[in-house]
Amino acid sequence: MTSKATNLVLKSALYIGEDEDLKESVRVAISSKYTMESLAGAPKVWPQEVNLVLMEFDGEKAATLSNIAHILTISKGVPLYILLKQKDVDFIIEASHYGVQGFIECPYEVLQILSIIHMQDRRRTGKNGVVSSFFSLKGGVGCTTLATNVASHIRSMTDQHAVILDLNVPLGDTALYLNMEERQLYTITDFIHNINRFDDNLIYKSLSKHESGLFLLPLPVEMTELDSLNGETIKKIIASLRRYFDHVIIDCASNLSDVTLSCLDVSDNIILVAEPSLSSLRSVNKVLQLGKRLGYSEGTMTLLMNRNQSNIDEGLQEIIQMLEAGQTTYVDNDYMLFNESLNKGELINKFAPKSRVNQQLECIAKLLHHGAAHHEILRDESSQKATRSLMGFVKQSLLSHLKKPTISNIKFKSKKTVASEAELKVVKS
Repeated sequence: MTSKATNLVLKSALYIGEDEDLKESVRVAISSKYTMESLAGAPKVWPQEVNLVLMEFDGEKAATLSNIAHILTISKGVPLYILLKQKDVDFIIEASHYGVQGFIECPYEVLQILSIIHMQDRRRTGKNGVVSSFFSLKGGVGCTTLATNVASHIRSMTDQHAVILDLNVPLGDTALYLNMEERQLYTITDFIHNINRFDDNLIYKSLSKHESGLFLLPLPVEMTELDSLNGETIKKIIASLRRYFDHVIIDCASNLSDVTLSCLDVSDNIILVAEPSLSSLRSVNKVLQLGKRLGYSEGTMTLLMNRNQSNIDEGLQEIIQMLEAGQTTYVDNDYMLFNESLNKGELINKFAPKSRVNQQLECIAKLLHHGAAHHEILRDESSQKATRSLMGFVKQSLLSHLKKPTISNIKFKSKKTVASEAELKVVKS
């Protein structure tokens, strides 16, 4: 998947060192997020537009520390990571005191460079509240519905400060689903203008509040105001929100823009919303593969099968297994219930508190709050039988489509013999 296809803006990294093999390994490991230039030694004049520095340490302690001090002086805050070709505890302690961002043990941790950078960035920015992003590359699968309802559950079950951030650019609907669109709302644009003024009193008085106690930060009404939104601005907004809120729930746009990728970068939980259809499952796989390339931890991703018509259908489970989606949870297909609650202007928790769907939404909220598998789903044998033929059709369609000649080199894995022998592959982006 190319950067052009995903709208991914590559940052610039500077590699300092002379080990050609290590240099090439690092270049490949960070290529999905960074272009890389290299120098044999520390530059005398700092090059422009450098976002990351990676420097070798091969045992020359004094020389490396001197270079570290020089780089940190002239680079004006650019993160510096040391590639440890040799482990030296005294050097690591001293380099940490100088202000080195992190250390990467070579060659063992080279492939995890992006994951290490993600983790260190979160620590550096003082991670507090939990950030959960609801995302689907395919629109119309229910991200906004699920995000708003789950956010309300998180608020009610924890009695903690929770906020839903609408980044479904350009036309977010969270205010509609919360029945708040007729109110004068405090928007993201307002938040940006006051981001350096907030304290515990101002932020809670400024943001719009739903009757459930859930706070809302929506998109501006005027689309021209969206021009100020970019990846760096979004990260600042999220970093500010997580200082004041125990949970930040994001309704993401159905694209891979700089704004969306910035949300995913800083998320503790990425909820990939899908429905039981061929196109939806294919889009999930593309995101899973991209997440691996960008260094996202597998533990951060949860597949949420919305509009599910069978809880334990073998065909659906086989497809999910082949996707290697990890943790998976479900919400039943109850269009009438969701539609009626929206028309009445009430969330499911209030509109139908005893419904099966509400129980499932509550389980997802517990999963995001506790970080554990709280997604046991009640079995419904009649529903399973009624929809087995539908899921069988979806399964066969997917398997048939994946066998077509236009394929990439990424493979699905399955315990089923027929699937492994066919060497199932993903259709090209």
